[in-house]
Amino acid sequence: MKRRTVILTAFIAVVLALGVLPALAQDANQVPERVRGERTFPPAWIEESIEELRERIAERIASAEERIAATDRLTEEEKAEALDDLADASSAFAAAEEKAELVGIAISRRQLTRLKFRAERRGETVDYDAHIAGDLDRANRRLEHTAKVADWAEAAGEDVAEVLPMLENAAGQLEVAKGGGTVEASHDAVHIALAWMAQAGVTLMGM
Repeated sequence: MKRRTVILTAFIAVVLALGVLPALAQDANQVPERVRGERTFPPAWIEESIEELRERIAERIASAEERIAATDRLTEEEKAEALDDLADASSAFAAAEEKAELVGIAISRRQLTRLKFRAERRGETVDYDAHIAGDLDRANRRLEHTAKVADWAEAAGEDVAEVLPMLENAAGQLEVAKGGGTVEASHDAVHIALAWMAQAGVTLMGM
């Protein structure tokens, strides 16, 4: 096994702490296209406070740092690389001010790490532009649908004032993703938008 694959295997094992929350990767970004009794929706993080999310992420990051430092499977150079990647993700978490931002970044960084690992294992190169473009297309269609559901709810006499800022935040993040920033920034923005839509979807379902 190539050393680069070894480092990524170890990195996946300890730093997929970036998938930080139970069932987060499966359902955090889901916005139902219709009301249905899916067991995976709503995502568990909806009911948690941002303080609880921050605490859980901090615990996982601290554990990952300890395990990277202690492992004998990596050289000092490889440890430094892994810790640098983790520090970059930690900085992104620290800058987040909303739950949707924390969750979106967690899912984004977990997915990027998995894409990188799979490409290394197969001897391929990740086409990040194509991946982000596909995510953007799906997210835009999801936003259009969620906005329609909000319009229907409002027409039925429901107060959707709580939902509208969520949709506005989602739309703003999709614009950020289109802005040609770094891979991490663009990918994070798409998944933050999806997390905002998940919140909007849960709110609409509760009306």
